[in-house]
Amino acid sequence: MTVSQPLVHREEVKIITQPEHGKELAEIFQEDNGKYSTIRAMSFIALIAAIVFGAMTMLNKDSEGKYITTTFLVAAFAPKAVQKFAERV
Repeated sequence: MTVSQPLVHREEVKIITQPEHGKELAEIFQEDNGKYSTIRAMSFIALIAAIVFGAMTMLNKDSEGKYITTTFLVAAFAPKAVQKFAERV
């Protein structure tokens, strides 16, 4: 009686390490020189807040919520536009 060796299936598993995880998202907040931009982070947070408050306003049919939503939208896009204008001057 011969004993056969069991079949072994081997495959490489790539483990995502912490530095690689979220790298694509972190690149959004980097300037051309590689430094992280706080204005981009603040604009992203203000945009998320505008989306949330806009959804809440639409669901609650609250007419006063449109002012908060508009303010968050301005806060999301105006600082970066002002910075670009100031860098060209």
